[in-house]
Amino acid sequence: MALRQMKFGVIAVLTAIVAACTATAPPPVVVAPKPPPVFVPPPQPVPPMGATASMAIPPVGADGLRLTPNRGIGPLETLWHFRAAYNVAALNCQDSIYLSMADEYNQFLKTHRRELTRANRAIESKYRRDHGGNYRRVRDTHSTRVYNFFALPPVRKEFCNNAYRLGQQASTVPSAELVGFAATALPELESIFNRFFTAYEQYERDLAAWNATYGQGAQRMQAADGMNGTLGQPMQSNPFGPTAPTTAAPTTAAPTNTTGADTTGGQQGPQG
Repeated sequence: MALRQMKFGVIAVLTAIVAACTATAPPPVVVAPKPPPVFVPPPQPVPPMGATASMAIPPVGADGLRLTPNRGIGPLETLWHFRAAYNVAALNCQDSIYLSMADEYNQFLKTHRRELTRANRAIESKYRRDHGGNYRRVRDTHSTRVYNFFALPPVRKEFCNNAYRLGQQASTVPSAELVGFAATALPELESIFNRFFTAYEQYERDLAAWNATYGQGAQRMQAADGMNGTLGQPMQSNPFGPTAPTTAAPTTAAPTNTTGADTTGGQQGPQG
């Protein structure tokens, strides 16, 4: 009897051992690999000073100077271009600190009427000699380019500040020294625009490098994320071309033309 119980006990133990050996092991825990980091390209370069994404920039000539409407002009035409810049400022500088500019421009015309008239007549004679019966159209086209140059929106604030200051100085200069004053004042005003042109060319180089590195995929990604403020902007026409800028009338009374010359170049408002 005892032997039989022992046999049954051995069988039970063996059965338990076999069952333990044949039991299904739990499945291994699968850990998903971490996704690769998402590459986010740097923001696309944007034009300086709020300029449009495409615009014409005057090239640099062999002498290292930009080919603007102010190149290749004599002393009297330099004075006339300064007057044109002051005219544009009297039209376009509408902040409250410039409210006196239109009247000051009028005073400039009155103070230097003889010198400005002399300059205008000399320039008119030169255009007649150089262009014959077509001189009026040629001069008007050039005048429009000059006005367009000084009406460039991205640099308006700095231009207005400096034109306001130089215009006030010009009214105190003796007329006999006005040509010499313009010889330094005009380049000072033009340097504002040249700095912008240089910055814009740097933007174009940065944009070309960005496109070469990141390409259209990054543009689409940033456009979808609302990061790119330049995509889809219209191309700006050449600001130095034949179309005169649109300008608002000054908030003060418009100056009268005291030189007897056609000086508007397609502008409205202050003339001279």
